[in-house]
Amino acid sequence: MQVDAVIVGDGPTGRLAYRVLSALGLDAVVVAPANAHGTDPRTTALLPSSVEGLDRLGIDVRPKATPLPTMLIESVGPFGLTAERFSAAEVDTPYLALNLPIGDLVALMPAAHRVEDKVVGVRHGPGRVFVLTEGGAQISARLAIAADGVRSPTREAARIRMWRRPLGLSALCAPVELDAPHQGLCIERYDDTGSITVIPVGGREGSLISIAPTAEIQRLAAAGAPAIEASARMRQPAYGAIRLAAPPVVFPVSLGWAPAPVRRRVVAVGEAAHTVPPIGAQGWNLAVRDVLALADVLSEAVRTGGDIGGSDVLSRYARRRRFDLPGRLAAVGMLAGVATDTSLPGRLARQVGLGMLSRVTPIKHALMRRGLA
Repeated sequence: MQVDAVIVGDGPTGRLAYRVLSALGLDAVVVAPANAHGTDPRTTALLPSSVEGLDRLGIDVRPKATPLPTMLIESVGPFGLTAERFSAAEVDTPYLALNLPIGDLVALMPAAHRVEDKVVGVRHGPGRVFVLTEGGAQISARLAIAADGVRSPTREAARIRMWRRPLGLSALCAPVELDAPHQGLCIERYDDTGSITVIPVGGREGSLISIAPTAEIQRLAAAGAPAIEASARMRQPAYGAIRLAAPPVVFPVSLGWAPAPVRRRVVAVGEAAHTVPPIGAQGWNLAVRDVLALADVLSEAVRTGGDIGGSDVLSRYARRRRFDLPGRLAAVGMLAGVATDTSLPGRLARQVGLGMLSRVTPIKHALMRRGLA
């Protein structure tokens, strides 16, 4: 098979890349095993900048999404419970984020041209890259996009180096049903276990994310649903009873970055190029920024008749992301450390920080605008 571009990965990042390439008039194909994204129970919170970017591509997430107009950050520490409310109205935006299940997001971006197979290798030739599959297929393209996640076999096969630092933490995520209506209020609490967040979905549903040292998360997961539900209600009582709607997903939390995400006609995007803790709603929003930046450089190449997989085109993409990503990754890494520090100084620092934000609103609003951009 010969195409303009091959996208490895059938999750939201791969589907978004397919949408972008198709809009540019390029012949693209998505390669991934059948049902590669499975029944992922997680949700993703899209920042206003990401929603606007998707709008430009004709992808309207609003009918499937739950608006989050308000967020409450709570910290348990030496001064008891300290809390600060963050409202979208404070920074003149209708919402802080739109939250929707990953399955719904994927369904909004259908890929018409797909090959259901597993990628096992990448090789290179003059002006082409060849993606090899387990079933024996060889797909020839001018450009290959690795959108196949944190462990990305495509990135590894292309020898794109990924720097990764484990944080000694794990996250437990699960869809939940709530006794009390959430009214669009997302609550993130930091306590002596780590962090626990309930992100609203629908009317009385939510997405539970608990981050703590790996041993604690493993112990909690092994204890089963009743123990997880009891722990969640005790640590976050605002929603009443919290019941698991599906088995939880547990994964290690790390900070990772591919400083040079391009090599010989292969470009890594999304979690294949960077990974962050599930704090601060950066995850898939960073992937959206990747794909939109790639769309810009590819659009110029298409307009001028350039080589979409050429080193000059991909180098421009790499430079753009190099200016944006390091600061964001460092900020999320620092936030994860602060959020899960259970020491007395750590809990004290969180409470003092929240107190300062409540008194110095210009700083609070500046941080909000930066986080939503």
